[in-house]
Amino acid sequence: MTDTPRAYKKHLFAIVLTTMLCAGLLIAPRVYAESVAVIDSGINPNHADLAGRIDQGIDLIDGDSNPFDETPEQHGTAVSRIIASVHRNNRILPIRALDGAGLSSESIVIGGVNFATNSSARVINLSLGSPQNAYSQALTTSMQNSARSGKLLVVAAGNGGQPNPTFPASLAALFGGSAIAVGALNRNGFIASYSNRAGNSKDYYVVAPGYSSFSSFVGTSFAAPYVSGTAAAILSQNPRLSAQQVSEIILNSADDLGAPGTDEIYGRGKLNTAAALAPQGDLDLPGTSDDGSSGSGALAAGLVIGAGVAAAVIYNNKKLKEAVVVDSYDRPYKVDLGELIEVRNDGLTMDRMMKNLRRTTEMAQLAITEKLQIAVWYDRDPAKELYPVSEFDDQENIENWSLSLHQGGNRGAYYALNMNLDPRQFFGLAEEVNETTLFDRRNLTAPYAGFASSGNMALAGYKTATGVDLKLAVVDMDDNTDYGVESKSVLLESSIQPHERLRLGVQFSGLNEQGSLFGGASAGALSVEQSETLAAGFTARLKLSQKISLHSIYSQGYTLVKDRNRGLLQQFSGIGSNSYALGLSGRGLIRKNDRVSLTLSSPLHINQGSMSLSVPTQVDFTTGNALRETERLDLADAKRETDIELGYHLPLGKQSGLAAYMIYRNDPNGLADKTARGRYGTMMSFSSRF
Repeated sequence: MTDTPRAYKKHLFAIVLTTMLCAGLLIAPRVYAESVAVIDSGINPNHADLAGRIDQGIDLIDGDSNPFDETPEQHGTAVSRIIASVHRNNRILPIRALDGAGLSSESIVIGGVNFATNSSARVINLSLGSPQNAYSQALTTSMQNSARSGKLLVVAAGNGGQPNPTFPASLAALFGGSAIAVGALNRNGFIASYSNRAGNSKDYYVVAPGYSSFSSFVGTSFAAPYVSGTAAAILSQNPRLSAQQVSEIILNSADDLGAPGTDEIYGRGKLNTAAALAPQGDLDLPGTSDDGSSGSGALAAGLVIGAGVAAAVIYNNKKLKEAVVVDSYDRPYKVDLGELIEVRNDGLTMDRMMKNLRRTTEMAQLAITEKLQIAVWYDRDPAKELYPVSEFDDQENIENWSLSLHQGGNRGAYYALNMNLDPRQFFGLAEEVNETTLFDRRNLTAPYAGFASSGNMALAGYKTATGVDLKLAVVDMDDNTDYGVESKSVLLESSIQPHERLRLGVQFSGLNEQGSLFGGASAGALSVEQSETLAAGFTARLKLSQKISLHSIYSQGYTLVKDRNRGLLQQFSGIGSNSYALGLSGRGLIRKNDRVSLTLSSPLHINQGSMSLSVPTQVDFTTGNALRETERLDLADAKRETDIELGYHLPLGKQSGLAAYMIYRNDPNGLADKTARGRYGTMMSFSSRF
């Protein structure tokens, strides 16, 4: 193939910069050197950028093993230097099939293809073509055999300015996804006037710069090696990839040019080396199965961990800093997983508190019989009310809804079927927290009921005239978020009133979390197969006076965990945990019907147990398996979080009120020393609705 000369002074800075930027937070770990078989005019090894990067080739023109480039324009050398410039690990296997005039015979080119097919090179660069666009069955057969053997053929489209590539690039679509035809861009980023267009090869055609800093000549011959170099770089990330997969990555990551989508001018678009080397699809943990397959969306499902185990994992992020993840093509990337972990806490945050303060909850209740009633609650956000509308037409302003079907009285049997309600409001110290949404129910009611904010519940109970209250509930929670918390639990609570001012209670619960542990994500790298917790708790309420009550609760749980294959969290021992709360509440202390609450509490804290943090740090491409570093962690080593909550609520009317709330968190989630945010956090807000 003869190239049109065109002088220029542009270098490859932009391409190299783009390749560097593609790493971003993801840095490719150790890569393997890959060779490109360059069937061309040979190579001049006397260039610093080629030093130590040339494999032993062959000279099919002179019949020796010294494929020296004798063309005046150093055609093959320029092609090789472009390939080497794309990635530092790219190597060159030179096959001299063009003489000093850039010409050859069909048999010599076929010999070059056959030599490349039998070599270790996985990519074959053919910056050549038939000047007369003459079809050759023999060369076609040779290239088909090469494709079947696993080689990727990258072929220059030709410099005739024609609607279709010339032979053999015109056959790119016939090689089962193992060939790419390459057109040339000019320095303005448009298809060069001399370049053959995509035409009938549009599905397997990309464009790349038709120029380089290594030659004063331009042409599709110098566009093809950019693609070949990118293909070799992709293979260096994962040598187990097939030629079809490499081609797919290059074609799918190309920047669309011309008409939207694949078109007959630019084909699939402009080669984007940075995008091709960047992760494709969902990131995942490397596989450890015999077939080398990876897990299913371990990172796509989120790195969300429950507050109870967060400290033990995040404090040991030296291993997490060196973690290796893979994309959908099992190409490894090094990433600091510790920076991506989100700690899930179902406590009362500033954001939740502000939403509670501005939210209006409305209720509709219908009595079916004297004792059987149905009630519906729904929340409205006043900030979203732009104009008055009919109550039932204002659907977009309804944020949450709940439904309860309940029957009962002061004595005897009672039951309830609830949908989308917080089940904790029926247990423990619920009477102290139900009348205002400000107080945190997390530790005051039933800490082991589950970790979503609401759920569906079937409850049955019995009250006696002597003050005994026995209730049993089955709870199903699913918060329907991207990293869903799914659990099922059984709660049994019994309380007695030995004195008119004293009520004592005991709780028993069995909690089954599907995929999560203490409220972490139910899917993903930090999930487990399942966890099962048995817990017991004790509650007490003491009326100190008509206006002031003392309340306390203590809960202790024991958890067994089943590991998730290929997850980061492995080999759990039995886990012991507990939580407590102690507080005072008052009514009418300052003004009539106001409520004051002061609570000292500690959310779920692990006081017994251990696990292994198993972090993949390399991939063995001979087997496709992950090489992991494992460290045993003491889950009870984290500091305990202690919260102090002070709340005040003053109704000012049917639709208005004043509320204030403050929380002091000492060692939030046990992570205060790790974060630079200090050892505590405070929140305060005042709000009124009129």
